[in-house]
Amino acid sequence: MTAWRKQALMGHKGRRATFALISFLFCFLSLMSTWAYAQRVVDDDIASIKSLLSSRQFERAEKSAMLLLERALQQQNYPADELLGLGKTLKKASRFTVAKSMLAATLEQYTAHANLEKMSLTLLSLASVERHLANYTAAMAYAQRAMSLAHLERNEELKAKLNLEIGIIHHMQGDVESALTPFKDALGFFRVTRDTQQTSETLVHIADTYHLLNETALSRTYYEDALTLLSTEDSNSILIGTIKIRIGNAQKEEGFFDNAVATISEGLNLLLAADNKKGVAEAQIALGETFIAMGNSSKGFALIQEAMAFAQSSAHAVLIKQARLALAQALLNENNFEQALVYAREGTADARKDKDIRSQLTFLSLQFSAYVSLNEFKKALDIQAVIQQLRALLLNSHNMSAIEGLQAEIELVRQSTAFEQLKESKQLALAQAERENLSTTLFWSLTLAGILSLFLIWSRYRQRQQTVLLAREVKQQTLALQQKNDELKQAYSVLEEVSLRDRLTGLYNRHYLESHLPGELRRSQFAAKQDCNDKKSNSDLLCLLIDIDFFKRINDDYGHIAGDEVLSGFAKVLKDAFRQTDLIIRWGGEEFLVVCRQSNREDLPKLAERCREMVASTPFDIGLTSPIYITCSIGFSLLPPNHMEDFEVLWEQTFEVIDYALYATKLSGRNGWVGVIEIHDEISVHQTPLDAKFKFPGSRIATSFNNVASIKWPEIHEE
Repeated sequence: MTAWRKQALMGHKGRRATFALISFLFCFLSLMSTWAYAQRVVDDDIASIKSLLSSRQFERAEKSAMLLLERALQQQNYPADELLGLGKTLKKASRFTVAKSMLAATLEQYTAHANLEKMSLTLLSLASVERHLANYTAAMAYAQRAMSLAHLERNEELKAKLNLEIGIIHHMQGDVESALTPFKDALGFFRVTRDTQQTSETLVHIADTYHLLNETALSRTYYEDALTLLSTEDSNSILIGTIKIRIGNAQKEEGFFDNAVATISEGLNLLLAADNKKGVAEAQIALGETFIAMGNSSKGFALIQEAMAFAQSSAHAVLIKQARLALAQALLNENNFEQALVYAREGTADARKDKDIRSQLTFLSLQFSAYVSLNEFKKALDIQAVIQQLRALLLNSHNMSAIEGLQAEIELVRQSTAFEQLKESKQLALAQAERENLSTTLFWSLTLAGILSLFLIWSRYRQRQQTVLLAREVKQQTLALQQKNDELKQAYSVLEEVSLRDRLTGLYNRHYLESHLPGELRRSQFAAKQDCNDKKSNSDLLCLLIDIDFFKRINDDYGHIAGDEVLSGFAKVLKDAFRQTDLIIRWGGEEFLVVCRQSNREDLPKLAERCREMVASTPFDIGLTSPIYITCSIGFSLLPPNHMEDFEVLWEQTFEVIDYALYATKLSGRNGWVGVIEIHDEISVHQTPLDAKFKFPGSRIATSFNNVASIKWPEIHEE
């Protein structure tokens, strides 16, 4: 081959190599440009989502996050670190469902690359998200997976954080013994590493657990210790706000409502400034309960319902439970038993699904109180049986000696933490005095520390011995006292039942009405204010006074035994004519009073006519060969007939109105009814004698006789 051919061939190969290198560089630069562009798009999307969360546009933020996640999953290597950060941001904003999806995708990417450290952190975040969603089984599974990785990596700090998370999960399920052990381990590690933030957070959760055991004073001590620990440095305002809310709750339970409002408000302001939405909702619930306890029901209900709306939108199960409990208790205090039952039943169902025995007991107790107030004693007894079973189950599930031992160990760690703080505060003074006499000061300081340590150990030993003896004695005395208390309650219930019922008819008597009517009136007035523009709302109290016609003749003709049979049969007819929720009272002699709750004033004529017709068509067996038939006269009115606030005046006037209407029925021929449906606000040109007697501007009268003009009104009220 000639030289020029060789040279031409070599030149051709060189050009091919150069072309290949240029092509490779072009592809590489194109890929890098595409990756950089995709990275910028992801960063812009994440910034947009965070902006939407800050402006509380939660629905748009969640949709944008899901679209970003969908686009990321279409890539082979999506940016896991960015998704992890976004998942934590969504979790902080209480958007737990979307955060869960984001973190799950992040975990899949880290698992594929065997990044154990990032896997552990993601698993911890997933455990926290599932806990907030009340998926405790899944939360525990994630926490245990992370704990296995932490052991493998020998990451003691992560172990402590996971112990804290595991303790919280057990606490949420009401498992006190299982919660205290990981809390103790976490507190010990954070104390040794002097991590003030984590130590305070652990103390708060331990205090929450003690609150679950109804040890209010001890829990408040731990809350105050956590707050004192945080006040020594520039600390987390969210944690300080949370602690203030807990302390305010304790003040509320102790009856110091003004102090509670001030403390909770301080915590709320801190959480609002930090934009911590979960904490704000928790503060609203606590503040709402306090306002309701102080008598400001409208403001309290508004705060709790606002918190409930946020909890439901974010699927925050714990907040939903707290809001339901607060609403059920408040409605029960307001005598709105039906609505209270709705929240109590929902809370019971969720607690049963979560296997939370303590929450089940709380909501079932509310159901029991509501059913008793509604006179549905069969349902109340069924609820009481379930409560007894759950209490026995809860007692059997707790190893009290183990819990007391864990409490003692945690208390020792807490006191050690306080002692370490004391030594640290003294170190500044020691450093300044060291210039004059370092050796002497150091010697006495060490001596003092040794004496204090010995005294602490000795006092703790003595305290534990005394606690064991005292706990044993208290348990015995508590069992004896509980037995006596149950016996007294049963005797009181029997005595109260006897004193509130008429022996002959089995109906309630005047004493029962006097004890229950004020509450029913307040409930009716509250409901009327809520539905002031709704004329068809069932928020009225209706009163009917019913008298047996010519009852004296029955006693004279057939004897008093026959009269008693008529009264008993008449009571049965009234029970059939009216609802179970209506109050039927034997007022005296042959007079009966009926109070219809949650009714509409327009139903008064229909109720009176149904009662009159059922009495007239019912045969009464008095022991003769054939039954007898009787009739009745009825006077009725709205309770109250006009606007009044004072209960005594209000009830006295209402009874005078229905008594006057009853007497008019008798004068007009008996076997009928006369009554007042409503009182006009403006003066009417057609006033009746009833308006003149009671000084009403005007009234709407209803009667079973021909018309209002045919009514014969009494000029002077006669007994």
